[in-house]
Amino acid sequence: MARKGSSKVKTGCLTCKVRRVKCDEAKPNCLRCSSAGRVCYGYLPPAPPASDQLRLLKPQSLFPSIDRQQSRALQFFCEMVSPNLPGATDPYFWTHLVIQFSRYEPAVRHSITAISSLYEDIIRVQDSPFGARAGRAQNNALTLRHYNAAIKELKGIQNPGLVLLVCLLFICIEILQNNRETALRHCSHGIAILANSESASLKWVRQYLTPLFRRLSALPFFFGSSEADVIDLSISRYPVPPLFYSQSEAANMVEDILNQAMLLIRHGYSFRVGENHGEPIPPELLMEQERILSLANQWYDMFTDLEARYKVQEISVARALMLARYRISLLWATEAFARTEMGYDGYEDEFRKMVEDTVEAAATENWASLKTRPVFEMGFITPLFFCAHRCRKLDLRLKALELIKVLAAPRESLWDKDGMYALVRRIVEIEHGMVLDNNGRPCLGVGPIYPDLPPDEARVRHFGVEFASGHQDTFFGHGARGSRIVLFMRSPSGKIYLRSEVLTDEPAHIPTVSEGRAERTLFVVAYKANP
Repeated sequence: MARKGSSKVKTGCLTCKVRRVKCDEAKPNCLRCSSAGRVCYGYLPPAPPASDQLRLLKPQSLFPSIDRQQSRALQFFCEMVSPNLPGATDPYFWTHLVIQFSRYEPAVRHSITAISSLYEDIIRVQDSPFGARAGRAQNNALTLRHYNAAIKELKGIQNPGLVLLVCLLFICIEILQNNRETALRHCSHGIAILANSESASLKWVRQYLTPLFRRLSALPFFFGSSEADVIDLSISRYPVPPLFYSQSEAANMVEDILNQAMLLIRHGYSFRVGENHGEPIPPELLMEQERILSLANQWYDMFTDLEARYKVQEISVARALMLARYRISLLWATEAFARTEMGYDGYEDEFRKMVEDTVEAAATENWASLKTRPVFEMGFITPLFFCAHRCRKLDLRLKALELIKVLAAPRESLWDKDGMYALVRRIVEIEHGMVLDNNGRPCLGVGPIYPDLPPDEARVRHFGVEFASGHQDTFFGHGARGSRIVLFMRSPSGKIYLRSEVLTDEPAHIPTVSEGRAERTLFVVAYKANP
C-alpha cells in the first residue's frame, strides 16, 4: 500500500511541492501554508504550450495575416539579427523583449521586419566580392514599406513606454542606414519622452530601455554638429549604489561615468584648441573634473570589491569593455583641459592593460570569428581607436591599430571600422613621420622620423571628419576623392592650426609638416573613411 503523501505533486505552491502534500492553490499564498504558519514560496509560472516553443520559428502560425515575405523577415530577425545586434551587451532586449512585444504590437512587428530586411541587405553587400566597400546598403522596398507602416502605427500609441521601445527600433533602422542626423534626432526625442512622462517609473523601462538610451547618449558627443545636439545626461543618470551585486550594475554606472567624462572633455574643447586656448579654466569646470575623477575611482574600487566577493575569474569581452570605459573616462577627465598632448604619455600602463585585456578576452570568446556582422552597440572600435590615437608608444598604438582590423565589427553603431581605421592610421603616420601599409605595418625604408614619443608639435590634438565626399589633388595633379579630415595641431610657437586632408583609396603623395626642417614626402595609401 502506498504511503500517504508519496504521490507525485504536479501542481501547487513550491512549499507544498517540497513537502509533497496537496495544495489548495489559493493566490497569492496557499491557505495550507498560511494556516500552518509556513512560508508559502508561491508558484512557478505556467509552462508554455509546446506550440509556443515553435512560434519564433513559424511566424505565420503566430501572425496568420502576414505574407510569406514578412514571415521570412521575422524568422531571419529571430535567428540572425537579434543575437548579433547587441554585440557584447545583454541581448535580452533584442532576443526576448522586442520579440514578445511584436506578438501584439503592429508598430514593433513592422519595425523589426524593416530592421531584418535592412540587415540582410547589408550582409549581402558585405559578403559580395564587389560590395565589400560599397558602404551602406540601398533601401529596399520591404524595408521602406514596413518602416512607413511602423510610423503610421506609432501615431496611435498612447503608452509612453511602448513609444520609447519603438523609438529605439527607429534609431536602429537609421543607424543601419548610416543616417546620422536622423538617428541623433530620434535619440533626442527618446530622451525627451523618458524625461517628460511616467515611463521612467516603469520597472521594465528602467531595466531594459533606460540603459540603452544611456549608451546612445554618447552618440551626439561624437557625431553631433552643435551644442544643441548634446543630450541632457541627468535624465539617464545612474544612482551610485553602496555596493555592486551584479556586473550589469557596474556596467550601468561606468557607462554613465563615460558620458559625464565626454561632456567634460567637450566643455574643455575651447580651452584645448578653441577660442579660449590659454585662458584660465573656470572653477566650476575644475570642480566637475574632480567630481568625475572621484566617481571613476569609486567605481573601480566597487568593481574590484564585486569581483573579490563573488570570486570572479571570468575573462569576457563585456568585462574588458567595462574596464576600457573606466580607463577612457579616467584619462579623458584628467586631460580635459590640458593644453598639450604630453600628459597621455604618463598612462602607458593603462593603455597597455587596455590592449592586453582586449586581446585576452577576445581570444577566450573566439571573438574574431563571432563578430563579423554590424552591431547596434559601441564595441571595440571606440576604445581601440582611443588607444591608437592617444597612446604615443609606437608598439602599443600599432597593436591597437591591428586589433581594430581584427576584432571590430564592420559597423558598431555609427562607427565604421574601415573609416576609423583609415583615420587613426593616418594620424599615426603623421605623428611618427612614417608610412604604414594596408595592414598597419611600417613600410621599410620610410621613417619613422620619431620611433619613440613624438614631440608635442607633431601630435594631432583633435580632428573633424566631413562625412560627405571631399576632393584633393594628388602630388601628380590627379584628383582623388574621399572623406575630408581636419586635424588640429600646434606649432612650435604654441599656435593652433588646422591641417586638412582627404582620405582616399588612391595612392597620393602628401607632404608632412615642416617642423623647421626640410619637408619629407611620404607615399600614403588610405582607405575611404566613408562612401
